[in-house]
Amino acid sequence: MGLISNKVPRRFLKPGDHIYSWRFGLVYSHHGVFRGEGQVIHFTSASSSSAGPRRRGSCSACELLEHSDRHSGVTVSCLDCFLRSGWLCRYEYGVSNAAHALRRRGTCNTAESGPVEVVLERAEALLAQNSFGEYHLLENNCEDFATFCKTGQRCNRNGTSRRYGQASVFTLPSRRRRSTKIAARDEGK
Repeated sequence: MGLISNKVPRRFLKPGDHIYSWRFGLVYSHHGVFRGEGQVIHFTSASSSSAGPRRRGSCSACELLEHSDRHSGVTVSCLDCFLRSGWLCRYEYGVSNAAHALRRRGTCNTAESGPVEVVLERAEALLAQNSFGEYHLLENNCEDFATFCKTGQRCNRNGTSRRYGQASVFTLPSRRRRSTKIAARDEGK
């Protein structure tokens, strides 16, 4: 995969893939979990335009999806609305420390992904409950959501590990974040 992004053709997407799309050139990216059948589960804020065309008009494919009417929190949309004409990229898991250090933040992670069934179960549960907390660009964002779905781990922002993607560009490490009901449930297993 590339140093700046991991572009992937649609035909190579698999359910459970952590995907992202660059916005405003390569300024920031929007992340989600590919559900299959051309659908993406993702986390967005009310002030964000990352929910796609539903905010400006309507997409007939998205209108048929349960929970697609949410303009904030965990929502689902069709792949076209998620991408908003941007590149389709797949986030990589299990990369070496050396590869991670060389690549643009927000494109890969050294952590291993969980099994596809577990990834989709987490994403679907968070969608049904709309429970990933309050969206915050630096503390609880779409990349954190997709990473949690893939690994079951929240981003450690207490300075002991490297920060994830877009938030790392703007801030220094800060306090550790609260866990969600899903995180507590996963820890109990």
